[in-house]
Amino acid sequence: MKVLIADNANDAKDVLGKMLLEEGYECIFVENSSEVIDRVYAELPDIIILDAKLSKPHSLEILSHLKSAPSTRDIPVILIASKRSHLKLTKGYELGVYDYISRPFFKQEILARISNITFACDRVKEELEKLLYRDYLTGLYNRRFFMERFFEEMAWSVRYKEPLSLMMLDIDFFKKINDTYGHGCGDEILKQISNALLSVLRTEDIVARYGGEEFIILLPNTNPEGALTAAEKLRVTVQDKNFLCESGDIRLSVTISIGVTTYNGETELSPDRLIGQADGALYSAKEGGRNRVVVYKQ
Repeated sequence: MKVLIADNANDAKDVLGKMLLEEGYECIFVENSSEVIDRVYAELPDIIILDAKLSKPHSLEILSHLKSAPSTRDIPVILIASKRSHLKLTKGYELGVYDYISRPFFKQEILARISNITFACDRVKEELEKLLYRDYLTGLYNRRFFMERFFEEMAWSVRYKEPLSLMMLDIDFFKKINDTYGHGCGDEILKQISNALLSVLRTEDIVARYGGEEFIILLPNTNPEGALTAAEKLRVTVQDKNFLCESGDIRLSVTISIGVTTYNGETELSPDRLIGQADGALYSAKEGGRNRVVVYKQ
């Protein structure tokens, strides 16, 4: 488990960090408060421990930003605060802090609080995802959840002028697979494709089954070059993989076609329009011979 500790006090590494490292936690230390948000985006830790005394920007500003961003708002935050810091603690809880710890650090208490957070968050996340967000066959996000996040990520892109890339992906000749080997084999291919996608993409990328043999992927804070690199890596990963059906008795080679587009956050554009761009690029990939990546051109 990855824990980001944002604290410029001497005991952050020497005491708190040592306690967690001894228990097998991966620790990321950030001493400069101006670097906290960027490091959280880059590392995507499982838990954030934030010193209430940070300034420029101060801890509550950092907390407010993290709890507003779609990709970081669900990361549990623990404040390091004195029991006398009633106002900061109250405001912290209002902004979404999960718990707090105080100095001097007591190892058993800290480990217990982290364990409680991990258990509670895992249970809630698992149940909600099963009920609301997941495709029943592949385990990927479903179209409903994807569109909710898509609107949020586009708004975030506009607000902070961050690039947002989108892929539409289709399995080549999937109907032929179903007709030749049966729908059971087709379902196995869909599940194995899904696992292949997840093995290549980043944690923050949002992968959904869009319908049938079509998938849609959202890549936050990703420019056109990064999106093209990721798409090509997906294509090659699938092309080089052996797909199995009927308990391994049938081995198939499968390829995918991908359409890619990027939103720069500067011009006004609807999610449907962006999906249309990626879909048009996907159509061009199909028309161009399949097993290829095509980038949307203005």
